[in-house]
Amino acid sequence: MIRFAVFALVLLLGACSAEAEPEETATLEELEAASGPVAGPTPVLPGDIAKLRVEQSAAAGPVVADRDHYTLYFHEKDGTNPPSSTCLDAECTLVWVPLLAAGGKVEAPELDPALIGTFKRPDGLEQVTIGGHPVYRYVDDEQAGDTAGHGVDGRFAIAPNGAKATR
Repeated sequence: MIRFAVFALVLLLGACSAEAEPEETATLEELEAASGPVAGPTPVLPGDIAKLRVEQSAAAGPVVADRDHYTLYFHEKDGTNPPSSTCLDAECTLVWVPLLAAGGKVEAPELDPALIGTFKRPDGLEQVTIGGHPVYRYVDDEQAGDTAGHGVDGRFAIAPNGAKATR
C-alpha cells in the first residue's frame, strides 16, 4: 500500500510539473526505499515472547489482542488440526500479518493455556495459535482496538475461547 502511494505521488508530481524537464524515473528499489518500512511478519528477536491480552471491542465483544492492543484474527480456511496457514505469500502476509513467537514462547495470563500454541510455518518461523487457529494482525486496523478486519474474506476477530468473536 505504501509502495503504491509513493509510486502514485511520484507519477502525480511528474504530471503536474509546469516545466518540460527531462523525466527522471525511479526504480522499484528506490521507490521501496523511499516508502520506508513495509508491513510483513512481525520481527521476532531472540528471546522475544508473544504477549496476548483480552480486550473489549465495541464492534465484536471480547477479543484477543497482541502486546500493542491490536486485535488478532483467524481465517476460516486455515487448518486447525494440525494448525496450518493459507496466508504464505508476501501479498497475503503484508495485509494479514502473522503473529510470531520466538521459540514458541507465548505469554497469555488471561487465556486458557490449553488454547495457546504455535506451529512452524514453511519459512521456519513459529506462528501463534489460539484454539488451533493461526492468528494475524490486519494492516488496515489503524489503531489499537480497531476491528476493521472482522468479517473480511472469511477472517474474524478471535474471542478468548478460540472461536469467532461475537457481540
